Amino acid sequence: MILRYVLPALILGFAACETTPPAPVAMEQAAFDEAYALAEANLSPVSADQALSDLLTNQVLSSVQRAEILYLRAEKRRLGKLNLPGAISDYQQFLSLLPEDERAAMVEAHLSSMRIDIRAAEARQSRLQSIEAWFDDKVLLGGLPEAAARYRESQLTPTERQIYTLREAGYICATGLGEPVHNFGDVPAYAQDLTWCPATEAVS
Repeated sequence: MILRYVLPALILGFAACETTPPAPVAMEQAAFDEAYALAEANLSPVSADQALSDLLTNQVLSSVQRAEILYLRAEKRRLGKLNLPGAISDYQQFLSLLPEDERAAMVEAHLSSMRIDIRAAEARQSRLQSIEAWFDDKVLLGGLPEAAARYRESQLTPTERQIYTLREAGYICATGLGEPVHNFGDVPAYAQDLTWCPATEAVS
């Protein structure tokens, strides 16, 4: 009679042990340092942003590690004029994690400056702009997908710097079967043989 009750309990206990997921393991510091150094040395704001976002999403990080990744991503976004609202959010999260950090005063200054830049870009966007200027402001405001779509639909050729951004983000391909990036007049060297990528290849 006792076994009749004990055995099911033991079975349930074993099942519970088997289904309990292992505790998440934080990223080793050596691996973190290597990934951080690679992102810090990356000269492409778009590529660095993607690598840092992947770290934040796919790795278990300590609070200090997370703060450092957020700070670096904010720096890349600010200096690259890429998604300043996102940079502000990153800096604010950094300050919430490390409020006593020696960089706090500098971060506050960056926040003030970026808010001014955002208001100026929004004001310009409310007026008539060339597509080149509109693209730059849209990217600054975090609208790279919309900026890429408008260029593609217009059939106009982005500038060399804009093409670099679009290639890094996966919107323009060096080889492919998509529509050509350049459609009118002589092809500039920086747009030679470039095509718009399938939408699924974009990373942002």
